[in-house]
Amino acid sequence: MNCVEDEDFFINSISAMSKVEFEHRCRRLHNVLDENDLSSSMGCSHKGTDPIPLVISTDEWKTIEAGVAQRARLFNALANDIYGEQHLWKVGKLPAALLFANPDFLQVVWKVRPAGGIFVNLASTDVVRLKDGSFVAVGDHLQVPEGLGRALENRIGVSRAFPELFRSMRTERLAVFFKKLMDGLDDMHKDIRERGESDKVVLLASGPENPRRAEDAVIARYLGIPLVENDDLAIRHMQVYMKTLMGLKKIGTIFRRVEDGMCDPLELRIDSGEGAVGLISTVRAGNVAIANFLGTGVLESPMFKPFLPEICRELLGEELLLRDVETLWLGNGADAERVLAEPEKWIFRKAFRDAESFKEAEPKAYASMTTTAQLAMLQAVEESPEQWVAEKSIESATVYAYRETPENAARDDGGKSNGPEFSSVAARMRFFAVNTKKETTVMPGGLGILGDGLGEKDIWVLSENPVANFSLLAPAGQTITPSRASGNLPSRAAENLFRLGRALSASNMMARIARGIAVRLSDESWMEMPELPWILKAGLSDDSQSRLAQDPENALRYFVLRKDNKDGMQCVLTEIRDLGMQLRDRISEDLWLYLNGFGIAEMPAGPGAAALLPYLKAVLSDSAAVAGLAADSMTRGHEWRFLELGREIECAIRTLRLIKNLLSTAPTDEMTDLRLLQAVLEIGDGLMTYHRRYGGRLQIVPVIDLLLSDESNPRSVAYQVAKLREASKHLPGNNQSEATFSPLDRELMRVLAELRLANIEQLAKTENNNRENLEKLLDEQINSIERIAEIVTRLYLSHAPRAGVIHATTTEMSEV
Repeated sequence: MNCVEDEDFFINSISAMSKVEFEHRCRRLHNVLDENDLSSSMGCSHKGTDPIPLVISTDEWKTIEAGVAQRARLFNALANDIYGEQHLWKVGKLPAALLFANPDFLQVVWKVRPAGGIFVNLASTDVVRLKDGSFVAVGDHLQVPEGLGRALENRIGVSRAFPELFRSMRTERLAVFFKKLMDGLDDMHKDIRERGESDKVVLLASGPENPRRAEDAVIARYLGIPLVENDDLAIRHMQVYMKTLMGLKKIGTIFRRVEDGMCDPLELRIDSGEGAVGLISTVRAGNVAIANFLGTGVLESPMFKPFLPEICRELLGEELLLRDVETLWLGNGADAERVLAEPEKWIFRKAFRDAESFKEAEPKAYASMTTTAQLAMLQAVEESPEQWVAEKSIESATVYAYRETPENAARDDGGKSNGPEFSSVAARMRFFAVNTKKETTVMPGGLGILGDGLGEKDIWVLSENPVANFSLLAPAGQTITPSRASGNLPSRAAENLFRLGRALSASNMMARIARGIAVRLSDESWMEMPELPWILKAGLSDDSQSRLAQDPENALRYFVLRKDNKDGMQCVLTEIRDLGMQLRDRISEDLWLYLNGFGIAEMPAGPGAAALLPYLKAVLSDSAAVAGLAADSMTRGHEWRFLELGREIECAIRTLRLIKNLLSTAPTDEMTDLRLLQAVLEIGDGLMTYHRRYGGRLQIVPVIDLLLSDESNPRSVAYQVAKLREASKHLPGNNQSEATFSPLDRELMRVLAELRLANIEQLAKTENNNRENLEKLLDEQINSIERIAEIVTRLYLSHAPRAGVIHATTTEMSEV
């Protein structure tokens, strides 16, 4: 069967399903993709992942596989020539402009040889099937091929939605390809290790704001290698190190997922903000392996396409198996004349990426342009034809796709319809190949990209033989030595966990204060609540307080809901979600799911403070769920400790500020004083404990004791400090004997002793309605705990260079 017949078989199989059953399968697919949230990748929503796979028969796969593998080998050989002898230019096979006018050509790595001689470790090729059944290549990605993680996640989702069809159609699995990719990285790693310059294989990802970041986290998790950012790397003595809690750990191989120009701000783009200063010097010294090698972005120029058949014959001694869509370089006069004679049949593309923005210009189809744009296009080509290439417009074959329309969604036939309805759409297929020392392997599957740009497909390659259930997991017979080590936690990950803990505690206290205000404003007699201004002042930012006198309810809504309020709840909730994304490769699936949706609840539907209560309840529920999942799913290693350090430090500071704002000044009337005591217990989550111990009699001394010094109360400041001291004992380098306490230990012991020895009766005394002793102690404690946070940051979250340490520069070793 060909792919059309195979696809028909799949369509016929699911057409036999009822509408209800098919929609159930679609929800299963979306649930799987929701768990990984790759919606930001490739600029489209995961809800656009089509449940119908693009099916490729065995015979057709043989043709595609051979063509894609050859192109991966060809571009690797071409990179070897570009950054080597440049034979193709010396013998006149390629125009000089193709190389020396190309801003993606990296002069700084010319004549530098990669580990194992492999420039292109991972490549991808976009392929289109024409109406006559033949295949053409429409694009190659050789610098940072995107879509690999998407292809993996789409496979997991679609195969779980239709497991019986996945098995019965003998679909090839993807794990073998990822094993080959990892083997290739290990081979590079061994090349470095054999010279005594070992250590880790890491994946260098872009910053968390990059849409490719989620995909990089998926790849790193699946391959089982650490994900690092620029802040995780340090160059010392012409070596690349990863900053960890245990110090600097040498890196042997970097699987890079950042563009060429972003890898070293010292020698490439100074505004990149990514990569590591001095990385290229380390590469030139041969002390680290890079996959894909630096400079491979030059291969992506569409100007190479017209010359690929000749390049293939010259470098590989073979005919090009998978031809490109017809492409002409307009710097050739005859080709330019041919294109300009019938411009409506061509798509115009810039030959090179923009030298300043490093972005590739969008292709322009002449036939779809306005008359004015067409004239401008022709003028630009006539002025600088060498800057343009033209690709022949093609009509691709279509594939089946499912699109739920409003009409179909609204149709209610009790699930007894003839099944789902399908449409035909154009699509291109992205296939991936990996080059190793021994062979080139193509992934038997890939990423289908729908022509409308709004969806993706999984690609199923069928096998003639039964498919082996290969997995990247260790074989059952392989001996593994048990270990309870925490591993080398990167300092950046530790910092993110620390920040996450602080943000979680901050959101919890903010939601509790906001709930206390909202409950009181919801009461019709809120004007008779003298404690309300005190709570408002304690909870709202200065910006919100300026709105307080005119409209307390809107001041509260501004604090809770406005994203542009830098001191409001939404900024903290956004930070929690962002940190969850950055920690994607460090936390469990369940915990990540809750962090990814933290604070994303149905917004208040109506005006007034009462409408905020369901939303605040949802935020507090998220907070409790995350705390429970962290307690249940995180091993008690350094990840757990830094999350808890952040939570405890922020909880202690917020509780101290709460006590200070509400209790450091005594109201003149007893009723207001009692109401304030009630409020501080309610917000501090100590109301039930207080009533169980003391009944309904509210007094200042036991309230202060409960929230400040009672170590049996998990919300008290003393409890948080005691937990901080216990956690600090297990931090790297902080397990000294009692005779040699560390600076962190000494500070924690001092703070805890002050809380334990505090004279609560003296703290509760007032003078001119002010509790000066209490305020003084609270200010000292706040400063002390903030100092503890600074010590933790200085000791574990920063690896600043010290005097006398040698650093790499572009041409020499200098000492600072």
